[in-house]
Amino acid sequence: MKVIYDDKCSICNKEIKYYKSLGIKNTVWIGIHKDKNKLDFSEVSKENYLKKMHVVDDNNDLKIGVDAFIVLWQKHGYFKYLALVVRMFPIKQLATLAYNIFAKVRYDRLYKSNK
Repeated sequence: MKVIYDDKCSICNKEIKYYKSLGIKNTVWIGIHKDKNKLDFSEVSKENYLKKMHVVDDNNDLKIGVDAFIVLWQKHGYFKYLALVVRMFPIKQLATLAYNIFAKVRYDRLYKSNK
């Protein structure tokens, strides 16, 4: 599994640091800025990578946003239960809505205010 995250975002870094501390096996952590040579920007633009978390799962399928978190959570003992709950309708729809709002605000604050 590959977890692709915005390593210039302090919130993202704290969360990824926590996930790393859990010892989730067979995971490659890719910071968009420091590990950009590990990414293929012809498939997904840098801007899209920056907007939401991406995960490439064990089947080489790309998951984005809440779906990416679900894949990550399924890899850890306690979080796999959270993944089961979040996958249920309407919880997934609410989680997706909340995450999309958060992701847009986070991206706009980090990148649109600097332009």
